[in-house]
Amino acid sequence: MLLFSAFAFADDAALPAEARAVDAVPAAAAPDELRFLGAFTARGVLTDVVTTNPLVNGQVVGELGGTNSTTTDAVEGAFTEERLAAFFTYTPALLDGRVALDAAFEIDFAWGDQSYATGGNTGAAFGADQVNLQTRRLDARVQVVPGHTVVAGLQFVGDGVNDPATSRLDDLTRSGGRLMFFGSEAAGVAAYGRFGAPSGEVARYRAGVFTLYEQAFAEGDDVSLFVGDVQFAPAYATRLGVHGWFLRDRAGGAAGIAGSGPSSALSELQGGPRLDFRDADDTVAPEVDTDLFWGALDGGYNPALDLGPVGVHAVVVANVGRIYVAGKPDIDVLGGLVDVEGRWRYARGSGSVARVELLASSGDTDGDGTYGGVLTANAWGVVGAIYATHGCFLLFPDTGAVNRAVSVVPDVSAGGAGLVAATASVGFDVVPERANVTVGGGYARTTRGDPLGTEVNLKLSGRPFTLGTLSLIGAGVVGTDLPVAPWTVLVSFDWLVLG
Repeated sequence: MLLFSAFAFADDAALPAEARAVDAVPAAAAPDELRFLGAFTARGVLTDVVTTNPLVNGQVVGELGGTNSTTTDAVEGAFTEERLAAFFTYTPALLDGRVALDAAFEIDFAWGDQSYATGGNTGAAFGADQVNLQTRRLDARVQVVPGHTVVAGLQFVGDGVNDPATSRLDDLTRSGGRLMFFGSEAAGVAAYGRFGAPSGEVARYRAGVFTLYEQAFAEGDDVSLFVGDVQFAPAYATRLGVHGWFLRDRAGGAAGIAGSGPSSALSELQGGPRLDFRDADDTVAPEVDTDLFWGALDGGYNPALDLGPVGVHAVVVANVGRIYVAGKPDIDVLGGLVDVEGRWRYARGSGSVARVELLASSGDTDGDGTYGGVLTANAWGVVGAIYATHGCFLLFPDTGAVNRAVSVVPDVSAGGAGLVAATASVGFDVVPERANVTVGGGYARTTRGDPLGTEVNLKLSGRPFTLGTLSLIGAGVVGTDLPVAPWTVLVSFDWLVLG
């Protein structure tokens, strides 16, 4: 548990906060050299989800009821958490706006957690004075020619063609792999570009290489990611994408403070598979390397609902590769995932939307010498990937959580057993763009037929001022293996600050 507590404090929201602001002020529209975006969140939470290890109380990610020490209890607990993610872009006028420096930092904590110390995700106890600034981005952005940009440094890496720094949230979560496979920060170089005018775009692309882990500098024991994506616009409001992502892992499962890869404790903690290649429970685990490729096809019609009242998006992903186990035969990887979502804005207001989403991923069959499930970046990083469009708060990851981000199914592999899930919601703007009521929920089971849970939730939200949202949320899940059915009630205040 000491090992798990060490990296549970590294919780990092997968969704890039800068994407939330683009609908209000596009990145290219601000004339100032220095632009600022702040994403502020404060939450008061009442829940029966508890931690059994005080070292991770209040700061924990991963699977509810898993190795992160979380469970449910008949006695509820309450806490308040807060986050500020601050994003800065400096574009010197001397260079005609063609070159920019991006930087992003984060401070988050639970009220009353710790003071007079050093460490992320804490710092709100009496006296404060905590050293807790976390680096999220630090990169240089160069416009080679209009419409074509190269980004070098620490940046957000998604699993689609869109540049996270200049895209809307829907562009990231409803294109490509929908952040279900990759959605976190990494250092590297990426090129983004488009062909055709913005109003008549023909195609866009992304190509990049990232170093996920640099072990010994003189040895080839690193983890590297190579990505290539192309998206075409064959007709009005229609997008078709082709994607390929290749991960080369030669770290032997030892990268990071809790290991990495499909045999790691990190993967198990976050609801991914933990493939056990030991001869016996008391023997040392062998070194494990991997070569993995994800090939994806996606298509959508008006997925952001900005060109009409109806939108759909679908993606099919094939996950193939090989796992190299020291002293043992190689393990082939052959898995897949399908996701389809449809939305309909049936009344006035952006929140008056009915939504249905179906997801299925393949599962592993024990003893056949292959791994038949999918693998995501959750096997290599804390919140390395996130399923974000489900609308649930406990069954699947709550995308608005600050430090306490646990769920029954945190990874689309469902621990390697495969996932079959359906989620739906109906929202109505009682006062268009001012007050909203949304009822939602979801159902999940493994591909073997084992039930994982069913959630029902209700969200009441209002906007007291522009870009500020106050929400009251309640959610509960039944049909789990937990001691008590998990539930939560929370009040959340979210404010997007532009400057």
